[in-house]
Amino acid sequence: MKDLRSDLAKIINFYSPRNGLQASPVPGVYCIKFSQTGRRSKKRWRAALWILAQGCKEIVLGRRIYRIDDAQYVATPIDLPVISRVPSATPEKPFLAIGIELDPPTLSEVSAQLAREITDKPEPAQRALFIGKASDEMLEAAIRLGKLFETPEDAPLLGRLIIKEMIYYLLKGKDGPAIRHFLRSGSKLHRIFQSLHGLRSELSDDVDVPALAKAANMSRSAFFKHFKDITAMSPIQYQKRLRLLEARRLMIDEGETAEGSAFKVGYKSPSQFSREYSRMFGNAPLRDAMKMIRNGDVGVGDFSAI
Repeated sequence: MKDLRSDLAKIINFYSPRNGLQASPVPGVYCIKFSQTGRRSKKRWRAALWILAQGCKEIVLGRRIYRIDDAQYVATPIDLPVISRVPSATPEKPFLAIGIELDPPTLSEVSAQLAREITDKPEPAQRALFIGKASDEMLEAAIRLGKLFETPEDAPLLGRLIIKEMIYYLLKGKDGPAIRHFLRSGSKLHRIFQSLHGLRSELSDDVDVPALAKAANMSRSAFFKHFKDITAMSPIQYQKRLRLLEARRLMIDEGETAEGSAFKVGYKSPSQFSREYSRMFGNAPLRDAMKMIRNGDVGVGDFSAI
């Protein structure tokens, strides 16, 4: 039987000449490679579907540690601040994965084409992090996506079709019904989903939990509970972590000053920003950013590494 996982690993390794996150000729598709064991680090995990072709990954969300092994996928329909690491990798056997962005319009488009069997099922109390075995169909689609890297002129158009195919297999699988509840207009998960996107897109605004609860048509206590079920944190914790992670990205990827980054993400007091940043990352903002740059831990645009 053909080893699809091994074939995918070879493609990712070939198109990843260096460690870290690599943008591909297909918009919204990335490869990642690590050749050494990593320490736990705080990341902004973007809404994405990742397939691990080789190695394993540990993710800490709330009080739970998740482990993803090769030939498995990890998907989330929302941005999540997490702690993650690659527990084992060597130059001879690096960690290799391929990922696609999961934007709401594409997710909703594919979901709408599926049967509506979820409408009569109760909504699960589900954390927004999904891990499962990648089907042969999903692996085959990922391989075809990787092969498009050879023809950059074809990649943008044909890649979009394969991305939809991969999302189709994700939504048809065991996690499909739960993910689709995030997309179903009127569901509790969808209302929290909208609140999360609002918090993400308006980082500089203060969190108004009563207003968010009212917009979601929930009581404050119900909104708070559902939000924490999904993200493992409160709305204020969620926004604070995204703010600090975005400020870190601005300093590292765009050369912004610590004070400039603080104001851009909504802090009015540089001293408060410095205190909270140091508490989260264990170092003062500028010192931490310089260390990250020296270590080569620089992202690709606005898409954080897993």
